[in-house]
Formats: sequence, structure tokens, C-alpha cells
Amino acid sequence: MTKKYRLVFFGSPEFALPPLKTLYLGGYKIVGIYSQEPKKKSRGMKEIATPVHQWAESQLLPVFTPSKLNDLSLEQFQSLRPDIAVLFAYGKIIPANWLNVPLYGFVNIHASLLPKWRGAAPVQRAIENGDKSSGITIMKMNEGLDEGPIIASQEIPISNDTNGKSLIDKMSYDSCSLLFNNLEKYLSGKISPLQQDNSSSTYASKIKKSETKITWSLSASEINQKIRAFYPYPSMWFLYEGSRFKILKARISELKGSPGEVVDTPLTIACKNGSLDIIEIQPEGKKAMTIKQFLLGKHSFTIGKNING
Repeated sequence: MTKKYRLVFFGSPEFALPPLKTLYLGGYKIVGIYSQEPKKKSRGMKEIATPVHQWAESQLLPVFTPSKLNDLSLEQFQSLRPDIAVLFAYGKIIPANWLNVPLYGFVNIHASLLPKWRGAAPVQRAIENGDKSSGITIMKMNEGLDEGPIIASQEIPISNDTNGKSLIDKMSYDSCSLLFNNLEKYLSGKISPLQQDNSSSTYASKIKKSETKITWSLSASEINQKIRAFYPYPSMWFLYEGSRFKILKARISELKGSPGEVVDTPLTIACKNGSLDIIEIQPEGKKAMTIKQFLLGKHSFTIGKNING
């Protein structure tokens, strides 16, 4: 029975909840949950706890939100006497002296098929790169960056409609069965984790703000891959007449023109090769809307206009 295993979960966003709930309902004894500390958001700057934190409190499970993983918080972690720690999108680097506290170490749910796309933004980099597939890897953590031995993995296809949100949602739900079906096998010694081939690794660097401004001199496919990859956050955007516009969804068109030129209605903008039909847009300070909703208002996106200048 899984109840014999004392488990601590590390996670913060909403997409970390499905595997956590699976472990909880699957009979693991969850003795603690670590999540990012509450952040001040929205009007009034009210502190908002993470989705994982909120769910844990609703189940009367102990929640810990240390701002730093230092010696004091390490003592607290040690007092939980964990057999295993499971991590998915926690948002903090686990110090080396924490890794050997659980009897069976730390297990991480990583959002790529390791060793490809180690690092901070594996979901986004896979889509941006035009990869035809990504996946989930369950790995035992070590001191390296996503270099630990692999317990299990599962491939997930990437289609032309896949975006950052849809891919991480798919990974979140698929990770439930992959984790549950393999974790106890690992704990009982039925799975021996396999070392990664470090020579095949690629690095998924953190997304910089400078990357999110649209360069219309890139090809339509390159820009569209970035739009899909960086949805819903941080989103690709362009500046026009002093205002910022986020493009949330677009479609590749064969129409041609000078990069940045409006070449068709309702709003098709030329790129280096081909152009993009804008489907969903978010003007600065407003909610996301379809392009038809947007064009009901005042605008100057007329055919022949170049939004670069």
C-alpha cells in the first residue's frame, strides 16, 4: 500500500495540481506541501496564495512557503521525515543539501523528453523551435540542471495548433498516470533509473522580455511559432502609434508585402516570407478579443499601412 510512503510535494501553479491530486487520491501519505509564497496582485495589492497552496489548505494539508530554502527551512523539511519528494513547477532551485533528506530522494516531473530541453522554458522552446513532439520525463533529481537519471518518459505530439497553454495542460494531465504508474515501482526497486545521454542535451533558456517584441522581418512561420509558444504568457507583441498590442493567436497566409505592411482585412500583416492573419489580439490595458471585435472600435490599420513606422 502506498500509505506507507511519506510524501512531500513541491509545486505552485494550477497545472501542478492534477498530479498532486492523483498522489493524494492514490493513497500516498502527504505530510507536507511546499509552494511559492503568496504574491501581491491586482487592485488593492492583496496577497494571493498559489493554486497549489489554496488546494492544500482546502484539504487541511500542511503548507510551507519559505521565501528562501535555507538552514532554518531545511530543519523544517527534515522534521517531516519524508520518504519521497515529488516536484513539479515549484519555481525555486532545490539546494544540494535538501536532495538526500528523503529516503528515496527527489523525483521531478519535467516538461520535455530529456535530455532535450533542459532548463527553464522547455515547453515554450519546443514549440518555438518547430519541434513535432515533446513529452514528459519523470526523473530522479541530482545536483545538475535536469541531469538526473530517468525513471519514465512519455512522448506528446505537437501540432500546428498547439500553443504553450494547451501543451502544458496536456503534460499536466498525462503526467498523472505516468507518475502514478511508475512511482511505486521506483520506490519498491522494480525500476532502475537510466542515466541520460549528456551529449544529446539541449538547453531551454529562460524567456527574455526582449524576445517577445515581434520582428516582422522574420518569416511568418517563425513569428507564428513564437506566438504559439509564448501564449498565454509572456505573449508576443508589437508597438503601433505609441500603444502595445499583444497577438494571442494568428494564422499563416500566403499574401506578400513589405515586412510590417497591412496587406488584407480584417488584419493581415506581411512578414519576410508570407504574412499573418491576426485572429485574437489584446490592446494595451484591455481584455483579449477577436480581431472582429477589435476592429469595431477606432483604429488605423488600413491596407497599405506599415505598422513598423
